[in-house]
Amino acid sequence: MEVYNLDSTFKALKLQQTTIKKTIAVIKRRISMSPEGFLRVAKKKGSFQFYQRLDAKDPNGIYLQRKDHAIAQKLAQKDYDERLLKVLEEQLKSIEQFLNNYDPAAPQKVYENLSDPRKTLVTNEFLSDEEYVKRWLSEPYHRLGFKADAPEFYTTGGVRVRSKSEVIIGEALERHNIPYRYEYPVYQDGVLMAVPDFNCLNVRLRKDYYWEHLGMLDDEAYADNNVRKLNQYTLNPDFDESRLILTTETKKHPLNTKVIEEKIRRYLL
Repeated sequence: MEVYNLDSTFKALKLQQTTIKKTIAVIKRRISMSPEGFLRVAKKKGSFQFYQRLDAKDPNGIYLQRKDHAIAQKLAQKDYDERLLKVLEEQLKSIEQFLNNYDPAAPQKVYENLSDPRKTLVTNEFLSDEEYVKRWLSEPYHRLGFKADAPEFYTTGGVRVRSKSEVIIGEALERHNIPYRYEYPVYQDGVLMAVPDFNCLNVRLRKDYYWEHLGMLDDEAYADNNVRKLNQYTLNPDFDESRLILTTETKKHPLNTKVIEEKIRRYLL
């Protein structure tokens, strides 16, 4: 079932509204600091000449010499800014009219207003972020498990992982409230292809990402095995490689927490 996210549409428009308002403020400030008048451009003997028209009734204006090139630039910018300002104000008006009439929760309310017996008989087409995450996390899957003598590492959220570095990554995800599933399998044609360390959900986009941490690249056998795994991702026609997040470390270059934060900001927020 395709699950729609009208809430993300609403958030995107609100963000666009804020961005346009900030841009309008910048443009208005720049226009207020511009030179008086308008720019006239004329072509003479194969080259362009610039004139400053201080009076709209004056069709010619004052010729701007080469030393006045900065004035010509500012007048041209002013003309561009005034045209852009008009378009942005029209766009902002359209967005605000839409937002005033738009209720992202309305489709969800249709399901919520059903009686409990009816809810058991229908499929809800519109899920809130909270319900979507809940359903995503509740999907059953088989984990690899741990050997009896394997060291025990746990994140603050209580998820058992295989290394201290994975603890750091898991806790960073938890700190940013990123839903994740540890060692969630990836299949190709029904056959297990790989088991990435973390399967993460970008809630805003409702998009899955797979996070592989390569923690022992000094070890030749480990490096060879992971080259093989990465090649499998690339050669799987059903796998979107843009959803693969990689972090690495060696003895000389341990896991960089700034890199973790940047990966989360870039892909998961």
